Amino acid sequence: MSYISRIEEEQKLQQTQRNKEKKSARRIKAMVIAALVLSSASLVLSTFAASSVIKGKETGYGSATVVSPKFVGPAVPATSEEAPAISDADDAVMLDSKGEGKPEKPVAKADKTASQKIVYLTFDDGPSKYTDQIVNILNQNGIHATFFMIGSQFNGHEKAMKTAAENGNYVGLHSMTHDKKKLYRSGNSAKFIKEFKQEQALVKKITGTTPWLIRAPYGSMPEIGAEFRDDIAAAKFKMWDWTVDSKDWSYPGKPDRIIQEVKRQVHRNTEVILMHEKAQTVKVLPEVISYLQKKGYSFAVYKPDQHFSVNFAKDQRL
Repeated sequence: MSYISRIEEEQKLQQTQRNKEKKSARRIKAMVIAALVLSSASLVLSTFAASSVIKGKETGYGSATVVSPKFVGPAVPATSEEAPAISDADDAVMLDSKGEGKPEKPVAKADKTASQKIVYLTFDDGPSKYTDQIVNILNQNGIHATFFMIGSQFNGHEKAMKTAAENGNYVGLHSMTHDKKKLYRSGNSAKFIKEFKQEQALVKKITGTTPWLIRAPYGSMPEIGAEFRDDIAAAKFKMWDWTVDSKDWSYPGKPDRIIQEVKRQVHRNTEVILMHEKAQTVKVLPEVISYLQKKGYSFAVYKPDQHFSVNFAKDQRL
């Protein structure tokens, strides 16, 4: 081979080597770029994932769900509550307040569309030595109640009546005598109306308030008929029966039976619970309040400007 041929051959070999080195360099560069791209993508994905987790915690998204518990603390003061209307007949059978007479038509039930569950605690047959104790328990729980008091028992309990009213409770009327014969057996409503007007004047003198809400002794059925109700309406009184009869008067020394009755009967959006000023009632009252709070009820006191009908005859005038 000539000298020139050898030179040309060496130049070709060198050119081939340079081409291989260039290809290798491009390949390495491409790999580096790919690695950088993958690394950037991974970083973006990691950032997005972290952001999603944080967002999920902030907005509640994710596998865990937070469920708000029902209100179990002291109920909203009755001054801020509005009572929903009550309509339609319920399916529970009601008895009079002493368990006497035949089962009657039930009190109307609450509107099922009502958004809030409200309970009215009512106490009959005071004032008594238990009035202050009941008011103290109500105060401790930040709630109020409606009292239906007997006029013949006012003497000696005036201070307890004033205390009940001054603490935000409603002092209503339960007749002067609570005597069934005097109130119902005369053949007309005259003595009934007279007793309630007399009692109304006494309550005004003692508490400074003029109540128009009455509760008929032993309940309005079967003693109070259509003409009787006409007279009550004409006298401008309103009349409440109840939706739940705790039967507390019949369970002396057995407060556990009272809470059983309440649990058995409470189910409406609006309940009016009948209780009495009795030793067993005072003992079980904190438990009754706690149970109703856990069931989601707020406690209300009767207010004339928020009146709604609760009577066995479903008479909307009363």
